[in-house]
Amino acid sequence: MDDLFLKAPVPKAYFKLALPVVLGMVASMIYNLADTFFIAKTQNANLVAGVTICTPLFSLMLALGDIFGLGGSALISRLLGQQKHNAARQASSFCFYAALLVGAIVSLLMLLNENFILRLLGTTGATYQYAAEFYRVMVAGSVLIIVSLIPGNLLRTEGLALESMIGTMVGTILTIILDP
Repeated sequence: MDDLFLKAPVPKAYFKLALPVVLGMVASMIYNLADTFFIAKTQNANLVAGVTICTPLFSLMLALGDIFGLGGSALISRLLGQQKHNAARQASSFCFYAALLVGAIVSLLMLLNENFILRLLGTTGATYQYAAEFYRVMVAGSVLIIVSLIPGNLLRTEGLALESMIGTMVGTILTIILDP
């Protein structure tokens, strides 16, 4: 990895690390489109609306995961550049365990405030049932959603952008296959 930054031209180093990140993000967008496609195939507008109502909560979980994934990656990159490998390992562990704790707190808060949050997001009598079902699935998986962002970001921090992209794409493809 150090050779990439020391010997390669900046554009080459940049694209070697950035292109896999972009492709991984495209794979995630394709998953969202596939997910919406399969839900829309039910031809139940209230079901689509109910799931869509919960989208901001999913985005919130991604943002919380990115606090530890991206924020931790920035810190770890600096520590690795300073050859402080032990401190980088400690920061990596902190990111993982802090994300677990935040995920558990978010799950608990969401569980205790389901009706309030769903009403705040704009559910109606027709969409509440569908939104609540999807909401409960999100609550059950919120720790995993938040924590899942840590490994990919940390892999990219260590220069393993391609491996991170492959992991994201494999997960996305598997999820799309299991979606129906």
